[in-house]
This record gives sequence, structure tokens and C-alpha cells, in this order.
Amino acid sequence: MAVELRSPFDLHLLVVAISIWVGAATYGLLRPIWLLMFLPFSLWLFGWHKATALLVIACIATGCLIIAARERGLTHSQLATFIDKNITIGIIASIRTDPKLGQPKVLDGYVKPPSTTAIVSDISFTIKGRSYEAHLPLRLTTQLHINYLPGTVISAAGILYSTQEKRVTALFVARGPIVVVHGAGIAGRFAGMIRKRFREVATRVGGSSGALIPGIVLGDTSLETHNFTDTMVLSGLTHLTAVSGENFAIIAAFTMWFLQWLISSLRMRLVVNAFALLGFIVLVRPSPSVLRATVMVAVLLLSKVRGIKSAGLPALGLAIGLLILIDPFEAIDPGFALSVAATAGILLFSRPISTWLTDRFHRKRFADLLAIPISANILCTPIAIAISGQFSFMSIPSNFLVEPVVAPLTIVGFISAIISPVLPGLSYLLLLSQKPLAAEIVWVAQICSHVPVLHIKKGFVGAAIGVLATLVVAIALRWNTWRSH
Repeated sequence: MAVELRSPFDLHLLVVAISIWVGAATYGLLRPIWLLMFLPFSLWLFGWHKATALLVIACIATGCLIIAARERGLTHSQLATFIDKNITIGIIASIRTDPKLGQPKVLDGYVKPPSTTAIVSDISFTIKGRSYEAHLPLRLTTQLHINYLPGTVISAAGILYSTQEKRVTALFVARGPIVVVHGAGIAGRFAGMIRKRFREVATRVGGSSGALIPGIVLGDTSLETHNFTDTMVLSGLTHLTAVSGENFAIIAAFTMWFLQWLISSLRMRLVVNAFALLGFIVLVRPSPSVLRATVMVAVLLLSKVRGIKSAGLPALGLAIGLLILIDPFEAIDPGFALSVAATAGILLFSRPISTWLTDRFHRKRFADLLAIPISANILCTPIAIAISGQFSFMSIPSNFLVEPVVAPLTIVGFISAIISPVLPGLSYLLLLSQKPLAAEIVWVAQICSHVPVLHIKKGFVGAAIGVLATLVVAIALRWNTWRSH
């Protein structure tokens, strides 16, 4: 069944998606009583358009129900009765995320060594000689430095503890050795081999530039130091430390351009591109921003092959709705919110900003380039302030300065990664040619990170200030567009 997006003004999908998101986020972040704050809005909608009001209310309720059902499934499982009981249990589980090494912690003058964490699921566990089966996610933590591929099945013994992390049932602290039952599948091993070889090539490039490239290209942040990550955060460039939706869109566009020289049929190019992008997802790991971009690009490709005129906002709405229905905890994920906000900002404001800048400076390319970071930051600002309590004045300038190098660095780095297992020498030469571009990003981040940031109260106060500032900017931009017409 084709997805029909009739025009840019057909925003039904976006309304449905935002309503589901609002319901899930309100229930997940606050108490259900907060849902009553939408009552006046619903009454106003009833007076204006009854059908729309019923749709919005139904979607908000749907969002609440799916995240409530998921939370109840996690908190009322067979494992729940053994949490915080200091009972040793044995598990056989599949690793779902790349193990990540944390930072050392100082507790009462004692330096606690860093631990490694990962999410595991599809668990078989044994307690006091009795075996159980459960399809539940756990946060595994261990003092061992493990580096298993996602899909690897392990066996370990440990204790369950409660956790504030909503995506998992409990924290599983492993005691003793972790044994590999069997390795990852063929796709996982192949992706892991490429990531390993590319990491080795990037290490030869050296420095912060070499550490940054695997993060931008494949989402591999293992070479990035904590100090470097903090520098990228302070400069407003944290989205470049790992794969984002922008990188996915760049690879999709590059693949379509490349395939035109090999395949004449548009339909066949779209099919091949779809399989190539699925492979890219396996390679970089399915983060929220990549999944959002995947669904959005898939809808646009489907619309194109069917000859249907599509629009960005309805496609974004479909991406939001599908991802929250599949995993309702995306609704309370800050990275997901920032990714969606950046995309929506570009779709809504990049053209009026570019028009305004062109009228002032009479440089169309300059205006288009500057419009991207400005429009992306407009809707991201309230979310970023609410999360961090900080506002960086250098966020827009830093993104403007590095924007021209992101696309070539992503494309050449992707080619280098693909050939790294078979042609490591050529892969190294390609990365070496991109080192100046990566060095520019590092240099901009270091300069901009030293500029003082504005500290604002976290939470609702910071978000409210950010929303008010965003509304002022949005109204000014739209007013300029309306006046020009």
C-alpha cells in the first residue's frame, strides 16, 4: 500500500505523530495527572474542528497506553521479584549495544576503576536451580573490559539492582567471568570487521582528527577521549561526534548519484539504494537519529518510485509516529527529540532564513549555507537548554564554519571504511586526504569551547525561556516571509 502525501499542507501525519509523542512523553516524564493540561486545548479544538479534536485526543491516549504497557511489562516481569534482593542469578543473554567503557569515579577518596556497560536482552536466567525465559532488556555492567559485538550471546552470573533507566528492567552487575556462548551473526561479524579495520586506519591518521573520523562516518566513538567529547559539547558540535540523520541523508544522496552511472532504471536504483542503506544501518548501529532518518528517507523514496508528490513534514511525521509506536521510549529520548527538532527546523525555516540573508547580503550560496545551522538550532535550543541548562553563543557560528566539510568527510570516509578490510593502504591515503577537514572541525571546536556559555535553569524554566526566544525568532521569520508576499 502506497503512502500518499498529497501536498506540503497535508500535515495529518505530522499532527498524528506529534499527538502520539505528546501522550507518550507526558506519561513517561511526568505523572499522568499532567495530561489534564491538554483539556483546555481539546475543548478549543472541539469548538473549531470536532474531527481534528477527536483525532488528537485518540492519538494522545494511544501514546499514553503504549508507553504505560511497555513500562508495566518491564516492572512486573519475572525478574522484578529478584531485584535488590542480593540474590546471585545466572543469565544467558544477547548483547544489543556496543559495550562502552565509562570513566573512573572518586568515592570517599578512593578511585573506583571504570566499568563497561551494555544492554542485553532475550534472557535465559537461572535462580536457585530453576530456569526461566524472558524477552527483557537489562543494563549489564562489569569491571571487565569487554568488547563483544552486538548479537554475541554471553553467559554470566551477577546480582540485579533497581535503576532509573526506563528502557531496561534492571541493572545487572556481573560478578566473575563473562563467557561467550556463541558469536554474532554473519552480518554482525562483517560489520564488526569493517569497524575494526577502519578504526585501525584512523588510529594511523592520529590525533583528535583521526579519533573524530570514525565517529562521524560509522558512529564509532571508541577513539574519542572524554575531554574531546566535552569540547565538542561546549562548542555546539556534539552531533558530529557520532553518526546523525545528516550523515545518513548524505550517504543516501551520494548513493543515488553514484548509481545513476551504473543503473539506468530509476526504480532499480531506488531498490539498490534501499538495500545499501539497510547495510549502512547495520554498519553504524541503529541510533534514534539514524532510525528517524531511515524511515523518513524510505517514505520519500517510496513516494518517488510511485510518482507521488511528497513533502518533508508529512514524511517526518510518519517517521516520528512509527518509531514511537515501535519503541515508545524514543518519546523521552533527548537525542531523538534533538534530531527531530533539527530536521523540523530545517524544513520550516531554512528557506525564509536563506531568503532574508540573500536580500541583505546578495550571496545566495552563503545564505543557503548559513541558513542550515541557524534553522536547525531554532527548535533545538529549548530542548538543549532544558537538558543542560546552558546556551552556547557559538553554536551557530561553529556549525556554520564546519558545515562545508561534513559532506566530503562523510562520503570519502565512508568509501575508506568500505575498502579498509581489503585495501588498507588506499583506505589510509583517503583518510589522510581528509585529515585537514577533520582538523578544521577540531580547531573550531577548541576555539569555540573557550567562549563562556550562558547558564540557565534546567527543566521547565529553561525550556520556557528557550520556547519564548524561539517563538520570537519564528514569528520574525514568518513575518518577513508574509510581508514579502
